[in-house]
Amino acid sequence: MIDRLGKSIIGAVVAYFLLQIGIFAAFAALAVPADAEAAASFLASQGPRFITVATAYHALLMVMLLLFRHDFVKVPSGEVLQRVNLANAITLFRLTSMPTLLFLVLAAKDYRIRWPLLGLVVLVFATDFVDGYISRKAGEVTKVGKMMDSTSDYVLLIVLTILFYYFSLVPPWFFLIVTVRLGMQVVFVFILIIVNRKIEPKTTFMGKAAVASIMVLYAMEVLRLLFGIGRIEFVLVLEWATAAIVILSMVDKVAAFTRELPKSA
Repeated sequence: MIDRLGKSIIGAVVAYFLLQIGIFAAFAALAVPADAEAAASFLASQGPRFITVATAYHALLMVMLLLFRHDFVKVPSGEVLQRVNLANAITLFRLTSMPTLLFLVLAAKDYRIRWPLLGLVVLVFATDFVDGYISRKAGEVTKVGKMMDSTSDYVLLIVLTILFYYFSLVPPWFFLIVTVRLGMQVVFVFILIIVNRKIEPKTTFMGKAAVASIMVLYAMEVLRLLFGIGRIEFVLVLEWATAAIVILSMVDKVAAFTRELPKSA
């Protein structure tokens, strides 16, 4: 029997799944608003793959949230939530937007949707600040909210890294370093879930520094792309500096992971 919270989780994920389909369809219409045949071509070429990936992604997300519904509790009071609160709903929107962003940015190479897409990217990024503000202001900080916020940051970085490499905005060696770092994060999290039966996201200084430096570099690359600026010395230096920080964060992450394992005994 699914309790009230379980129904709220299922309802929220399904609602966001439908919303993401609507966003994708809207962008298909924006791509060629005066040519219905071309719009149909957009849907025919991208639609089936998007639906398949989005369905699998949302199903996995729903299962994970249901498995960890005991973490829908306020910190530090321990009050158990009966439904998905506003802050968690905003974070959930950011998480569910990842497949949509991935497919739309790939489609932007062939369709004129870059500026509306930029607006969507800004909106998704903005939710990272909004959910944190609301959760602190309303006293609705939750364990699951921290988990989703941390997960969304890394999923967003994975999506952006793939896209930046696809558009040749970052060199292969940088793509490899960041991919290995993000892959380590995913593997370590799954191991801790299996061993500890729970997730307690803990960030380190080097972890925060790595995420921040990657975000700054990607922001510079987006500005360079939008304004048609070629490769400049500052960006090259920033790439090497970011790579060094990411490599140091790998060492830091391994050390933090080994400290967490004994707690499972």
